[in-house]
Amino acid sequence: MKVCRYGCILVVILIMAIFTMTEGSRKIQIGYDITRMENELVRLSEESKKLKFKSGKLKKSDKISMKIKDMKLNLSVQNDEDIAVVRKSRKHLDKELGNKIEA
Repeated sequence: MKVCRYGCILVVILIMAIFTMTEGSRKIQIGYDITRMENELVRLSEESKKLKFKSGKLKKSDKISMKIKDMKLNLSVQNDEDIAVVRKSRKHLDKELGNKIEA
């Protein structure tokens, strides 16, 4: 009876020790994963900043016009101020009806 009792206590202690070791190693692995992800986040943030800077630099119309000239295409870059919108006048409709309302 005593041997069985000591055996059960030993099994319970072994199970608790195994559980404690696996949880400890899992916590360490999670710590490494967090550190790796933080480093990747920093790297990606820097890359994003570089790409935004390049994108802003390439959007300038001076750069675009220089690229077009280098390609020797017969094109020109238009600014937003150069574009005008013309709407049709509706005066010709009034003349056709003669300003009369017929029923």
